[in-house]
Amino acid sequence: MENRTPVMNSRIFLLLFALGITFCSEAQFYNNEVEASIALEVLDNSILQIVGSAYNKTEINKSLRYDLSIIKGNSSDTNKSKSTQDGHFVLEPGVKKNLATTSINAEEGIRTIILLLIYDEENSIVGKDRKLLNGLEGEEDTVRQEVLQIAESDVQDSKKDGYILRGMVIENTKTKGGSDFYDMFYSSYLARNINGEEIVKIDEKLAIANNTQIQVVVGDNVVMQFIMNPRNQYLEQMADQAIYRVNLYFQQLRNRKNQIIRY
Repeated sequence: MENRTPVMNSRIFLLLFALGITFCSEAQFYNNEVEASIALEVLDNSILQIVGSAYNKTEINKSLRYDLSIIKGNSSDTNKSKSTQDGHFVLEPGVKKNLATTSINAEEGIRTIILLLIYDEENSIVGKDRKLLNGLEGEEDTVRQEVLQIAESDVQDSKKDGYILRGMVIENTKTKGGSDFYDMFYSSYLARNINGEEIVKIDEKLAIANNTQIQVVVGDNVVMQFIMNPRNQYLEQMADQAIYRVNLYFQQLRNRKNQIIRY
């Protein structure tokens, strides 16, 4: 540790100084319900470790997706590069979860934007954090504009290629039993790697005599519905049936598409 040259010490100092610079002018528009956070740490071998996380500030489960991007080079550079990690996740109330971890060389000296975006089930940005490394003094407005362009581009790309429609399970429950059913269903959905082409929605509606009814909707089609009973064994049985019917729906959908292609 003590044998570092003055140049290396200077670089590390400037890097650590840069890590403390965050841009908070848009905080009033984002991070109200789900807070995005980027943690940075310079390791002993001068590698910068990057960890993106999300914190659910609400009292309900959130079905979300994230993009953690590293953009190197100025906006005018022809060799500007971008690498991204992304994925879907469910975040329980009051829980903070690490979403992705990556690393870069801390001594490269290249202007780098680290950006974490969190989207809700409607593909709207609800959480955002960003860091600028090796930037120039006074370029906050430039970086802000670049981040907006990146976010808009990600939304357009997801709409264009249907990415947001794959593997999405939306929760709209009203009771603890409904939320428990959603958790059971979604855990099984992920474990079986169904990754359906249409959005699946778990919808809980009022029924007769103050009861509620669970509807499992794929796209615009109700594939299963039942009257809520909060018993754990009953919910597990219903979740198993719902998974079977949803999976069958997607298999039939793929078969129809294959028949259309052949003819």
